Amino acid sequence: MKKLLILVASVALALPLMAEDKSVTLEGTGLCAKCSLGEAKACTNALQVKGKDGKLLTYIFTENMAHGKYFCQGKTENLLVTGVVKKEDGKLMIVPTAVKEKES
Repeated sequence: MKKLLILVASVALALPLMAEDKSVTLEGTGLCAKCSLGEAKACTNALQVKGKDGKLLTYIFTENMAHGKYFCQGKTENLLVTGVVKKEDGKLMIVPTAVKEKES
């Protein structure tokens, strides 16, 4: 009986850890973290978004998507980026799943 209770308690405590991260869509300006921001050693996608307090927040992509189209040719305004946001080494990161321009 004790083993069953321990098993049930273990599963109950582990469920929140197995919860899937929420996907979000951010709107902002796409640019290169190396060429435009000087924040990376290699060309890396970045998205700058205005925070609730009006400050610019920079999200670094964990993998490049459509780099030459939206990010490496200067700035691309009104980009919609969908993905999972996380914080790594004090930096905002996004694991992207989709990138597109906002329709007017």
